Amino acid sequence: MKKFSIFLASLLTGVAAIAQTQPVENPNRLIMTDAAQTTKAYVLDRVTELSFARVEGDVKAEVQVLGATTESIKLNVQRSEACMSFKITAIPYATAAQLTDPAAAINYINNRCEYATCYEDFDGGMLSGMELRAGGDYAVMTIGIDEYGAEVDVCSARFSVPAAPVVGDPKVECTLVDAQLESFTVSFKPNSDVTSYYCVAGDKGSIERQYIQFGPMFGFASMADLIRSWGVERQGDTENTWKNMAPNTEYEVFVLALDANGNPAPYQVFNCTTLSLGGDGEAKVTITPGDYKLTDWGGQMLPSQFFTFTPNDQAASYRFGVYTKEQYDKEREEIRAQLCSEPPVPDMANWFFYTGLTTDFQVNPNTAIVAIAAAKNIKGEWGPVTEVELTTPAEAAAKAPAAKRPVPQRRAFRPGYVPSFGMGGKVSLTH
Repeated sequence: MKKFSIFLASLLTGVAAIAQTQPVENPNRLIMTDAAQTTKAYVLDRVTELSFARVEGDVKAEVQVLGATTESIKLNVQRSEACMSFKITAIPYATAAQLTDPAAAINYINNRCEYATCYEDFDGGMLSGMELRAGGDYAVMTIGIDEYGAEVDVCSARFSVPAAPVVGDPKVECTLVDAQLESFTVSFKPNSDVTSYYCVAGDKGSIERQYIQFGPMFGFASMADLIRSWGVERQGDTENTWKNMAPNTEYEVFVLALDANGNPAPYQVFNCTTLSLGGDGEAKVTITPGDYKLTDWGGQMLPSQFFTFTPNDQAASYRFGVYTKEQYDKEREEIRAQLCSEPPVPDMANWFFYTGLTTDFQVNPNTAIVAIAAAKNIKGEWGPVTEVELTTPAEAAAKAPAAKRPVPQRRAFRPGYVPSFGMGGKVSLTH
């Protein structure tokens, strides 16, 4: 290791050149920002010297979990040669899985966690003083610290706390009763060891994704926590129908059975698929302009242009939009590309539509607009973009019946459904 020091007076100019995008005249603060965008400031009058050093090799404390209870964790910790000490803590795995950047992980542990600082390796050591949930999914995380006190490398080890023992063998028999284009029905038949059970459904893989994404927000320590929180509770022989689902989609129903003491058995997963829609030919959408009427927009009567969107028999799904002609002419290629696209994030509701729909758009009188739509077939191939241009009349007709606007396929936090977000509500055009 090599170390050298530079007097502050001769270094200030160089530091400013590295850190500043805009020069500051007569600075009196030194501000350092790490990769996690965490900043730390120093008063320059109180800084006498800046030092730089080089440390060879990793600075980490590798950890191995040997066993765990709700009160303690048995583990091995082995420091690298350059690791003088380390911080250690245990957090829910759903949180740890998101802390992929070392700077972000270090910042999170320092500011959000209770941790211990250790200076020796451990062989069969015990980490205690915490409250872990039976059946919980956790990770032990360490921060390696070098001889200068710099927090460098982060290591982690996933582990599970044994679940509470269950009475008997609680299980629920699941049977697909009916599957339609946008719904399916499952029957549940628990055995005599089940007092109650929870069930929640989502498209394949979405429940595990949202466990990782939203587990920290909801305080989930296990998939059992998620199923109990988001699922619908049932007792005895029942059926449940999931509506507003997507055609051509494989779904998973997660079922969590409770024993006589209210302890959960290992969760079950039941798979089913909605009926197929569309073909492998060219998918198209017909756009039919409708009336121009006053309709209710949140208690305010506003002029609305109606359109009917009708996909052909080859369409598996489709998308649509309405724009002012001025905007469309300026951004035509970008708008068409966005139309024929997949959701920017998984599990987004109302990105696609499947069956014919009549809806309205709030548009001012005497406004030139363009309605567009496109569909893709069952192979995922997009067909041509349909365009219809028109200019709204000078005056809207009298009050119209309540418009049937697009309803989100799934609503966030509806019991029994994995949450889905975005792409709902009314549409207004702006110039």
